[in-house]
Amino acid sequence: MIQPGITLLLILAVFSSICQQAPATSTRQYELGTTYSYHYTAAVLLNEAPPLFSQNATKARGTDVGYQITAIVELTPVWQNPSDAAHMLFELLMSNPKLSVRSRKAQQPDGFIDHSSPLDDAQSTAVLFQLQTSGIEIHELDASGNCTATYNSLGGRTFLKVKSNCQFRRPTSSFSQSQKILGLASVSSQQTKFNLKSDSDVVDTLISTEVHAVRVKLRSQAGASVISRQHLRLNGESKSNKKFPAASLAKAVESIKMSTNVNLIGDNLQLVEELVDACETSSCKSLKKAVNDLRKNLQTSNVATPSGAGAFGKLLPIVRRSSKVDILALLKDSKNKPILPQLMDVVAAAQTHESYTAAIEAINFQSQDIDLAERFLQVVSLSTHPSEDILNGLLTLSKKIKSEKLSETALLSLAAVTRTFASHPEKASSPLVARIHKYVIDNLEACSKEDCKQMYMRVLRNLGSVEMLPILLAHIDSTDRKTSVWAVKAVRALPTSVFLDDRVKDKLQRVYFQMGRPYDSSARTLALDTLLEHEPDETFLLEVLTSLSMGGRENLELNTYTLQRLQESAENDPILHSKLKQLLSDQPFLNTYHVFAQNGMSTTFSRVLYRNIDGNGTFSSSTEAVNKMMKRAAFDVYVRNSEDAFQLLSVGLFTGGLGSLMGFSSTESEEEEEATAGMEVTLAGVQLRPIVFFTGQGELMGHVWSGTASERTTALQATVLLQDHRQAVVLQSGFIAVLDIRGSVSFDFGGEIQISIWNRNSHSVVEDIAAWQLDGSLRLDTPFVKSSIDFTSSAASRVDFVNDVSFANGILLCLRMGQAEFHINYIVQKRESIPGTKHWIHKKKKRKDFIPGRTFKLNDQNSGFCNEMFPKT
Repeated sequence: MIQPGITLLLILAVFSSICQQAPATSTRQYELGTTYSYHYTAAVLLNEAPPLFSQNATKARGTDVGYQITAIVELTPVWQNPSDAAHMLFELLMSNPKLSVRSRKAQQPDGFIDHSSPLDDAQSTAVLFQLQTSGIEIHELDASGNCTATYNSLGGRTFLKVKSNCQFRRPTSSFSQSQKILGLASVSSQQTKFNLKSDSDVVDTLISTEVHAVRVKLRSQAGASVISRQHLRLNGESKSNKKFPAASLAKAVESIKMSTNVNLIGDNLQLVEELVDACETSSCKSLKKAVNDLRKNLQTSNVATPSGAGAFGKLLPIVRRSSKVDILALLKDSKNKPILPQLMDVVAAAQTHESYTAAIEAINFQSQDIDLAERFLQVVSLSTHPSEDILNGLLTLSKKIKSEKLSETALLSLAAVTRTFASHPEKASSPLVARIHKYVIDNLEACSKEDCKQMYMRVLRNLGSVEMLPILLAHIDSTDRKTSVWAVKAVRALPTSVFLDDRVKDKLQRVYFQMGRPYDSSARTLALDTLLEHEPDETFLLEVLTSLSMGGRENLELNTYTLQRLQESAENDPILHSKLKQLLSDQPFLNTYHVFAQNGMSTTFSRVLYRNIDGNGTFSSSTEAVNKMMKRAAFDVYVRNSEDAFQLLSVGLFTGGLGSLMGFSSTESEEEEEATAGMEVTLAGVQLRPIVFFTGQGELMGHVWSGTASERTTALQATVLLQDHRQAVVLQSGFIAVLDIRGSVSFDFGGEIQISIWNRNSHSVVEDIAAWQLDGSLRLDTPFVKSSIDFTSSAASRVDFVNDVSFANGILLCLRMGQAEFHINYIVQKRESIPGTKHWIHKKKKRKDFIPGRTFKLNDQNSGFCNEMFPKT
């Protein structure tokens, strides 16, 4: 920041690729002994992002907020290289800056009028004087960073400069998350049109327009734009006595220092972001007051509601700027005990050193009640931009916890955070990452029981490191079926590049076809899913179809699952569809009843939850049956666009050893397995600790007789941060706009089950209730004016699964799925204020979109079972 009325900047204007003045195409250029006076205007406007596919990138929705600065700029050459006339040193002086704001009282609609303000300093650069007249493409370093500049002549003395690919090299507060589909899409346009005087290479007029529009990828309606316009007009020329003859630039600078008694510091034109507390309205409250104001919305009953997600969004920026002392006092305040789990969600998501250390001090990780500690670790595992400090803290913590369940959660969290941390190329080779890898491997090698190995397969799944591939491939061949299954799941979570490795494809094919040894049916179906997701070749597809034609009762369920998965995948993948169609055409013996008449209980299908111009949301449901009983079921939710796909949620149910209870003969290893059932959840790609409903027939019957399972039970409840982005938008006018995006999901997954031994049936309900809120802001804060645009998008809905099973006369299974109606709310607020004055602008608009409820047809077999179990009267 610089004081008006004094020298702003001394720049070296070399007519080259770094700092350009037009090369001498006439007899005159900027001359020693002459001061060039310009009238300077700079306007910065904030608004919503322009509509998609708009031909006018500067035409945004609604009215904007912003301001304009006018000043007099004097440019004076003070030194010229005796041996190179194009090598000059300039003094740039700004004086009499004035602030103007939007007003209806202006002479032109949406024009500006002058307004008093504490404007006594302003940033400035010499960016506007970086010019060329030849049609070339060069790299320039200016306030926006290192940019590609393209120059073209428009005829006569008029030229156009277009900037692109600007890379800002100095540190900023910017950060982004590794999942690109959850991030932002931005479009920038920067161009300058200038005219030179008819008798010299001196800038006569100049107009510069810069537009940055940013949208949320998954909801392009949510976004903002900033427009920066600058204008220079030559007012006149006058004589100047400011000359510093010297043999070199260094000597000229020393002469200026001595003459002006000013200490000059060499620097480039890139800006330095000044960290400003940009809190507005409610976010300026103290942490304690904010919590008191939001206390009602932070109650457990408001988890998975818009008010609960909104409270999380309001508190998060306040926690991020709070001290450890304040956060710790909040967590230890007995008054906050009823809302402590929700407060811990916010503290865990903040990801600051202060919030993490406060939480670690407030939580008793050695307590037998692990609920609060586990919830904290689960939310931490979804960190969007973890620091090395937090990662090191998790490593230390994981070594101290004694509870087996909490220890697993800590390890799963450590692995997930390590994966996110290492996703940034400059951090992947960190010594800390290597230490964590070694720690996990050493612990796995020390395992003496299969339960321990299975836990570390889950840890490796979260770690997602290609370096662990040999270990995972070895454990796929474990003699323990569960260990083998978890190893396959861990391989599935590795980066896509792994599946180009022939070792991986060969191993998964061996598992599916049981080459050399038998594998668990779940390992086989998972291997199939993985192969189909990664460009299967014709040879593999031919072998799959051939195996289906061979039939066999022992393979009925696997073949049924395989056929339905092939059909589902072909519907969503045109390339796979084309390959299968060609194979069936070339091999008529495969296009037969024996291939397509699989009639087992296993099912797999996918349906679209929503579709719009930004992409779509889908769910995929699969049920693997063994011995007429469900063995494994999964419900996966994906968000997709044209570039990427992301698994938002996966809920899996597993059972074992239940066949004998229903009077069916055992298969696989069921005769050796005690009755068990449970659930596993993967949230945003992070595996959570599996939940076991019961182990052993006695525990199961205890639930049946007591009726405890017939009451709704919450399996997983929290509010987590999924979208987290901050971007410093550096403008060539010298200002920096800061964009913040935070997207949170508040959820409550639960259900109930009723089992009747006498009627030989069961009825279960699984409820997935969630609320989503996206908070975004684009702010431009200076000491003399503050402008901002804030946007919020929110929704809440639920999906219910009702599962009825009758095993009185054979097996009948009816699965019903419904999505409740809901609204998507969108609010935009624009604000502007001038410190020390009464000037205040607040514009607000709302929009609400209705989404009707619906039920989903799952497949024909399921519809037939439902009609038989619940005949229409």
